[in-house]
Order: sequence, then structure tokens, then C-alpha cells
Amino acid sequence: MNTIILAVLLLQQVYAPADFTQVSGGSLKARYDSAIAQAGRASDDSFWIAYRFPVRKDVRIVARDNNLQISSTTSSDGIEWIPDAADQQRIAIFLMIGKSDKLIRSTRLIDLNQNFRVHDRRVYWLGDPNGDESLNLLDAFALDAQQQKNSSSLFHYMSLHDSPNVASHLLQVARDTTKTVEVRRNAINYLGRQVSQQAAQELEKLSEDPSTEIQNAAVQAIARRPDDESIPTLIRIAKDHPRQTVRQQAIRSLSNKKDPRVVDFFEQVLKKK
Repeated sequence: MNTIILAVLLLQQVYAPADFTQVSGGSLKARYDSAIAQAGRASDDSFWIAYRFPVRKDVRIVARDNNLQISSTTSSDGIEWIPDAADQQRIAIFLMIGKSDKLIRSTRLIDLNQNFRVHDRRVYWLGDPNGDESLNLLDAFALDAQQQKNSSSLFHYMSLHDSPNVASHLLQVARDTTKTVEVRRNAINYLGRQVSQQAAQELEKLSEDPSTEIQNAAVQAIARRPDDESIPTLIRIAKDHPRQTVRQQAIRSLSNKKDPRVVDFFEQVLKKK
């Protein structure tokens, strides 16, 4: 009998997307707070809070089984791949929250086009907010001192949003010297994946930051940007930066580029020796 009861209870804790607990509220933050309050009255020790976010048009996200693949449709040399399937991406952010401290324990991206079930934990569904609402919520989590261990994944999710304000959010953190080096470095890492010209300009400025760790992080982020943008900047840093370690980082980044401008640069370096 006990086995039958356990099986029934487990079955009740399996949720398909249509069976999520729907949470109402005038804003994403209001719905999040309402979900926290509802979960506080339930018996589960932890639970999921989830919502769908608008994905950048130049990014393809494949979340299947326990694997996550994220790719850009545009390469560093400007060639763009047009996906065969014109299906709309339906990607949701899942945040596992602990009932006792209300902190994030785990984060996941889930493809809602896939067939899946969620076992053992209730899912509170916040709907389909716009990109800026989602950015504001994730930004607040990433900057919370108690949530710093999750900052890398949260900044990553922010960088995937279809919003013109992503770079501004990441830049605000990257420039903020009151934040820890780790949090700033995480923001800079994903800033390098943004397509905005503002991000490119500010990364070069960050290569002059007082912190050597931040300087090196900025150079690494610059190297991830399109070749026509990154190569001239890396060459300038390799030639003129006052710190040897940063110049060496720029040179290492250039060595991974297959471009005539890089070959010319290294030839000039060898002639001076």
C-alpha cells in the first residue's frame, strides 16, 4: 500500500508546461515575489520559478536532455548562416529557489518546444515578460552579494536576450569598481559577445582599468569580437599597453587569429628583435 501511495504522490509532482502553477501580477518582479510567497506556504523545500524570455535573433539555443548548445548564426568574418527551420525559439529560464533562504540554488535554460517533465518540484510560471523586465530581474540577482556564485550564468542568460539594453546592463557592472573582480570579470566575459559598437569601445577602455585582472579580462573579451573590430584593437594593445602582462595577453589572442594583418604584425615584431 505504501508503495502505491508513494507512486501516486510522485505522479502528482510531475508537471508538463500546461500544468505549471500560473502566477499573476502586474510586472515580472511582482509575479516573482508572488511566486515566492505562494511557495512559502507550500511544503516543498525547494521549487522552480520559470518564465520565457525573448532570444537574440543571431543566436540559436538547443537545450536537449542535460545538454545545452548555444551558437551564433554569424561568424567572426561576417558570414551568416540562415537556419533551415524557421520555427520560433521558445526558451525559458528556470531558477531553482530554496524555500528557507529564498536564494537561487540552480539555473537552467529549457527549450519549451521539447517534450519534458519536471519531477519532484513545483514550477511557478511567470509568463512571457519583455526583454527589459527580464534583464532587470536577472541584473538584481547577479548584483546581490548572496547570489554572486550564480553571476556567471545570470550574465550569460542576460547576454542572450533580444534587447538593445543588454550591453548597458553588463557595462554598468563591468565599470563598477565596488563589485568584486569575479563579478566584474563575468560581466566583461559576456560583454565581449554583444554586437553593439558601444560594447567594443568600452572594452578597450576597460583594458586600462586599474586592476590587471580586469585589463586581461577585457583583452580576452575583445578577442571574441568580430575580426575587423578586434584585430586592430588587439594590435594597438600589444604595441602600446603599459603593462607587459596585458601586452602578452593581446599577443596570445592575436596568435589565434588567421588574418593577414596578424601576420604583418608578427613580422614587424620579429624584425625588431
